[in-house]
Amino acid sequence: MKIKALTVSLFMLGAIGASAQILTGDSFAKYDLDKYDGKADHKHQYVEAATSLKSKFELDKNDQLTYSNVIECAGMDKDKIYDNINGWFTKTFADKTAAVQTNSKETGALIVNVNIKNVVTFPHQVVSVNMIVKINIKDGKARLTTTIKDYVINSGTSWTSKKCYPFYDEQDPLRKKIGSSAYVASCVFTEIVEKQLTEAAKPKVETPSSDDDW
Repeated sequence: MKIKALTVSLFMLGAIGASAQILTGDSFAKYDLDKYDGKADHKHQYVEAATSLKSKFELDKNDQLTYSNVIECAGMDKDKIYDNINGWFTKTFADKTAAVQTNSKETGALIVNVNIKNVVTFPHQVVSVNMIVKINIKDGKARLTTTIKDYVINSGTSWTSKKCYPFYDEQDPLRKKIGSSAYVASCVFTEIVEKQLTEAAKPKVETPSSDDDW
């Protein structure tokens, strides 16, 4: 069944602050999902992409989807890694829809609850995603953990990942499309956060001054 009415947008302007905008609705619409859906057509095949991405997140004991990866920071101590990451973290999650739960240099923990609004829009149905982004820092490494808590329909009804495709064999084509789209967008969000976090954690290279008279 082809559903023509689907439009997808991921408004990080509303989700994580105007200063960051790590992913906008327009950029997500242009995001090439061919590496996930297995079709070299530069189109958004959300169900196929969701099927492929199923191994990226795992259902945890709370039936929430969790992804975790360690970022190696060889030769750096915990405080230096924290200093490098903290500025990015604070700027990125500075919006009222992203509530910082923990930001501790002493323990090396940064945790934020993120509400990604209007991730998927159908006629009469708007889907948002609630996620947790957690960063734990030790000497020489940082661990990123993201958890998709749930999808919220029209700011009211909550859909758990366990009850949505690809973790539930959904028979209704529209609901399957909605769940797949929200899941894929959440994976893209995680991918971009991971990329930016990896860059933020790297040692900063000072640019030599070009002023010979300094």
